[in-house]
Amino acid sequence: MNPGNKHWLIEQSARNPDRTAFLSSNKKVTYLELLQQSLTTSENLNRLGVQTGSHVGILALHDYNFFVLINAIWFIGAVPVPLNNRLTAHEIQEEIRHAKISALITDNAFAQKLPSIEFKNTILTEHVLSDKDNATQTTFNPTKFNPENIALIMFTSGSSGKQKAVVHTFKSLFSSVTALNDFAKLSHDNVWLASLSFYHIGGFMIPVRALLTGATVAFPNSVSADDTVAALEEFQPSHISLVPTSLQRMIDQNVRPNKNLKYLFLGGGPSEKQLSLQAIENGWPVVKVYGSTETCSMVTAMKTDDINSKPKSSGKPLLNCKIKIVDEKQNSVPSGEAGEIIIQAGSVMKEYFGDETETRKALHNGWYRTGDYGLIDNEGFLFIESRRDDLIITGGENVVAKEVQEIILQNKKVSDAFVFGIDDSTWGQMVCAAVVSENLSEDELKTFLKLKMAGYKIPKRFYFVDSIPKNEMSKVDRKKLFEQINSR
Repeated sequence: MNPGNKHWLIEQSARNPDRTAFLSSNKKVTYLELLQQSLTTSENLNRLGVQTGSHVGILALHDYNFFVLINAIWFIGAVPVPLNNRLTAHEIQEEIRHAKISALITDNAFAQKLPSIEFKNTILTEHVLSDKDNATQTTFNPTKFNPENIALIMFTSGSSGKQKAVVHTFKSLFSSVTALNDFAKLSHDNVWLASLSFYHIGGFMIPVRALLTGATVAFPNSVSADDTVAALEEFQPSHISLVPTSLQRMIDQNVRPNKNLKYLFLGGGPSEKQLSLQAIENGWPVVKVYGSTETCSMVTAMKTDDINSKPKSSGKPLLNCKIKIVDEKQNSVPSGEAGEIIIQAGSVMKEYFGDETETRKALHNGWYRTGDYGLIDNEGFLFIESRRDDLIITGGENVVAKEVQEIILQNKKVSDAFVFGIDDSTWGQMVCAAVVSENLSEDELKTFLKLKMAGYKIPKRFYFVDSIPKNEMSKVDRKKLFEQINSR
């Protein structure tokens, strides 16, 4: 595999024109049909003002037309910016401003959000998408392909609440697929289930992997757990990606994998030991992965056999990916010693768009500073300890929020919890916890914790809430949680 000098869809449709690119309950699209529809869509978008270099927001439903739009935008030489369709109008407005979006493509399902968005160049999908099958019906000539060009701007799914727009080139997308191909031996016979939203990198890369290998992407009716389960039966995929909450729901419902499922990539959040082992026991071919929007999805992977022996690990680096553990001065630490995880790989982002300060913090001497905290054992396996954001320094002592959180969750009256630090003039930072429980008092919980951990680790403030807001990647939405707490 190499990134080539032609647009990937043009190459794939020339090699495999009749191979199925996309599949849904009521439609099948070949690679040639996908090319023809994308070219026609390019012409329509160009006519409506989308030019080379334009940043184009996409706010649309989860169906194959999303990738018709992506390829059409690429043909123009413009840059797609997928937007989270679950955001409020205000949040969408902020992302439009931050990414300097000059055209917004949406469909009627989300048109109700648009009146409150101060944006003029809004394009409805019905005005640009086409099912025309004859390539001669369009005279659009795609721009020259360059692997170094920007292919994607995507907002992170991180939990800090601060907007970061990650910039990826075609080369970084390609490098991500190459690395996974070395691990999983991808093939044109693969059927990928589009089981994650496209405005997250884990979802976006599913059709990209298929496009580069000539495989098929099957579309469930939605990314809900119920529709994903139905799609497993209907399409019999060979590859599927899930976040821990979705897999847990399937296990709770005693759902079994389809017979020809080769890999279940499990990522997007903390994959607890018990969940992985229970899934394997139920027959799921689990591959634990670690990555982020900044690394263009997974940079480590761990197959089922290794999970059984090292269930808390996130695996080993993929092809051409280097991972180091460093101290606060960016010096490497010995094997088995914890520190910050830094990554060097072809799939690492180019920059954070419009944010030189954050880019300089994240990219240093060719390495990406993840902000994650972990270690590598003497066999080369990576273990994630916590997010650096979750390292709370209180009264001169280090408290790992995840550790406190896990102990709180041991209380049978607690259904969910999240531990975090807030600035405090006395302690430097104060350990706090949001807790979901119907009939547990603060005094009872403190008594329970005193038996489990040192006093300085016990949260000094507890916030009992009805639920802890999380995004689709199973990460706590700190911004919404803090708004919820502050409104009490």
